[in-house]
Amino acid sequence: MRVLLSSLLTVSVMAVSAQSNQLQNTINYLKTKEYDKAKAAADAAAVHEKTSTSAKLWMYRGMVYQEIHGSKDVNVTKLDADAIEKAVESYITCYKFDKDVVYKETVIKNFPNACADLNNKALYLIENKEFDKAAKAYDILESALPFDYDQAMKRNNITKEKLMFNRYRMYVKSGNKEKTFESANKLIDIKYKDPSIYTDMIKLSLQDKDTVKALSYVEKGKILFEDNLDLINQEINIYLAQKKIDVLKDKLAKAIDLAPDNEVLHTILATIYQKNNELDKAEASYLKSLELKPDYEIANYNLGVMYFNAGNAWNEKLNNLPPKETAKAKEYETKANEQFKKAVIYLEKSYELSPDKNTKKQLRQLFLRLGETEKADKYK
Repeated sequence: MRVLLSSLLTVSVMAVSAQSNQLQNTINYLKTKEYDKAKAAADAAAVHEKTSTSAKLWMYRGMVYQEIHGSKDVNVTKLDADAIEKAVESYITCYKFDKDVVYKETVIKNFPNACADLNNKALYLIENKEFDKAAKAYDILESALPFDYDQAMKRNNITKEKLMFNRYRMYVKSGNKEKTFESANKLIDIKYKDPSIYTDMIKLSLQDKDTVKALSYVEKGKILFEDNLDLINQEINIYLAQKKIDVLKDKLAKAIDLAPDNEVLHTILATIYQKNNELDKAEASYLKSLELKPDYEIANYNLGVMYFNAGNAWNEKLNNLPPKETAKAKEYETKANEQFKKAVIYLEKSYELSPDKNTKKQLRQLFLRLGETEKADKYK
């Protein structure tokens, strides 16, 4: 019996020693870049009672998985598809067990990059519609935030607010309407500054045929983004669909009375006139806006587009004329070119203020139409 007990004790001691050695094995295999063996050793040590609470073990386990994730060797990266998740989780666990703050400075060197890689992976997963995996990645990143000791995560734009917004975009992409509304409202409560939140909510509300809710998001959005063109157009389109043109005009007239020098209000009014085909009034309002602020890009672009469309309308009439109508053809061509010449003035200004490939394309078409090839070449 004494011999048997002695043997059992020896086996037990050897087992504990073997598990303790797994930590050293992890370190050794990491140094020699034998990542398959390092992974196996780290995982074995992570579940054993003698080493599962070792901060040192979790630090090295994080290093192993970070190396696996970042390797350029496909045979290494395929060792674990979730390597970067496990790396970040390991570093978090190290921080939790590192009561004597022995490994903090070493982990700080690796932790932010691991979090940045995981954040990038979450965005990749969303694009590939792997929403459950993306949600798990964001859960891990949220749990990492309290350990952002040197603000490196923050510098990489990984914050509580940004993670909330990324989750919101994930819900939009996944088509989860309930979660999208819930997440959007949380972002609105903290006044997160991205106009797409409001424009998305307006569209979803309109899909549900809830115009009241849609308009409530318009009003909330305008508090932060009073001159956002998408918000303005959505509000206008709602009232136009309801045939409430007078409501819009009345609202704007009162606003302009209070702030007559506000170029944004004049531009909004011009947009309403334009959508309602009151082009003379639209022109006057756009010109008033540009009188107040000549470099107001939205007004320059909208007015340029209005003249461009007017030129196209005359051009279409020209193309529909019978061949014998030479006098009218000359008249229509002149009128079309008059509009096109006015269009280039404002579109060029718009492009100067905010270069845009569609504006560039329009300008090239216009100058070619007007026979000004040298100017057209500027916008190739």
